[in-house]
Amino acid sequence: MEEEVVFNFLWKNPAPLKVLAFSWTLRLDRIPTRDNLDKRRLLDAEASRLCCFCESAVETSRHLFLHCQVTYKVWLRVMKFIEVSLLTPPNLSIHLSCWTNEVRGKKHKRSASIIWHVTVWVIWIRRNDRLLNNKAVEVDDIVEQKIKMLSWH
Repeated sequence: MEEEVVFNFLWKNPAPLKVLAFSWTLRLDRIPTRDNLDKRRLLDAEASRLCCFCESAVETSRHLFLHCQVTYKVWLRVMKFIEVSLLTPPNLSIHLSCWTNEVRGKKHKRSASIIWHVTVWVIWIRRNDRLLNNKAVEVDDIVEQKIKMLSWH
């Protein structure tokens, strides 16, 4: 039931369509993380399966967006920005549900939802920059220059 509510809520969000499409694909665990690529035998034998941010665990969707040391710091800064506090739940559907239920009022829930979608989108874009262009990952840059800016446009 919780999954269905989150799924319906996802498509009623005013975030850009490409961001929502990404969130939907992420929720279904169909994004090309290193783990998913490995399962489909699309990585060669020498390629790393570790998270390109922290290099301490296999890069799965749950690890990358919830449990990675780097992205965890991103979520903490974003939570501080919107003045909420959450424990990290076991999956992304529950994370989104908790994220939007933590705030009061329809307008604030809408804003929190936009920020959640933008945050996962920016994490993915920065992951790809790190992986493909070897760009350094700066938590402050991710939050200040990307997430806050994109959330309010």
